[in-house]
Amino acid sequence: MFSYFEKSQKRRRILNNIKSRRIIIDKFHIPLGVVPSEYVYPIEGTKIELKNTDNGDMYSYKISVSAEKISSLYMKLLKLFPSYGTMIIERISEDINRYFDILMSDPDVSMNEIRKVFKRYNELWVECGFVGFGVIDELTGFEVFINLDKEIEINTSYNNMKKINHILKLYNLLNDDVSFISDYDHMHYSLSSIVADEGCSETEEYVFDYYDIINNLKSIYGFTTVNLNEINNLIKVPKWWNVTVKSLGRCKKRTFISTYYIVANTMEEMETLIEEKMNNMNVDYYYIYDFYNVDPNNYNYESVNVTDVHNISFETAPFGIWAQSDVFICNAKNIASYYINKNYARTY
Repeated sequence: MFSYFEKSQKRRRILNNIKSRRIIIDKFHIPLGVVPSEYVYPIEGTKIELKNTDNGDMYSYKISVSAEKISSLYMKLLKLFPSYGTMIIERISEDINRYFDILMSDPDVSMNEIRKVFKRYNELWVECGFVGFGVIDELTGFEVFINLDKEIEINTSYNNMKKINHILKLYNLLNDDVSFISDYDHMHYSLSSIVADEGCSETEEYVFDYYDIINNLKSIYGFTTVNLNEINNLIKVPKWWNVTVKSLGRCKKRTFISTYYIVANTMEEMETLIEEKMNNMNVDYYYIYDFYNVDPNNYNYESVNVTDVHNISFETAPFGIWAQSDVFICNAKNIASYYINKNYARTY
């Protein structure tokens, strides 16, 4: 079964090319999206700590493992879950006030579906330095998570330890003389930015993009952003919005995707403005595909392609829709070739 990224011969070639440039240190394969800024010496192994939580005493595992083993190890650990679980995704956020988005799926996703999601987007979870993936049994607190540094974290009660240790022993990971990549200075790259270095078309970069892949999973599995209102460091007042809207295809035979730039003081006001816009366009079936707050100073005619509405800067615009993307795609079956007003990659 080919993954989402291997569906075509061209994508497989791209994958093989970027994997051929992987950093390998003493047989330890560094994930593609985690690049050390100095020489490091990662060592496979596991640290285990006892923590007191609301679920009682829990044992916390932190596992350093070579990239080529992550997928098979993770699949074995998933067998320890009951029939249903909750998926957790952590991603670098587009929102000016959040460094991370933490998304949780419906709590009753079957493990068969979870395994399919993991296998289908395997390279994203294992290689992309902008996203982490995990599963939690909310009843017991048992959790297995691949973090942004591509280290595996496990939280479990004592009951699972024997089975977990048995699996780790199969991979020679029960070694506490361990060295983690996260202990050293390093940079993170998204998978799409690595693909962009290959000189690929915008279509291929879009296919490899973490942000849009996760947005497409949201409605299927009921993902919601659980840290939406947890703003510890307010960089910019949540007033300037980037909102992408998709129609559902029954609005007088007109389907579309478009991005709007909105000035509104609350999410409710933003949603009301979108509703009024759709009503004026006689659009009955639509949904907000994505939204986030932005720094208005970063939005000008050089950085994004927009149709100006008020002929003033985004920062000084009054309440309402300031502008919309100049790309308005109608009757589109596949929007992969249209990357609307969004940067392809960031590093830090």
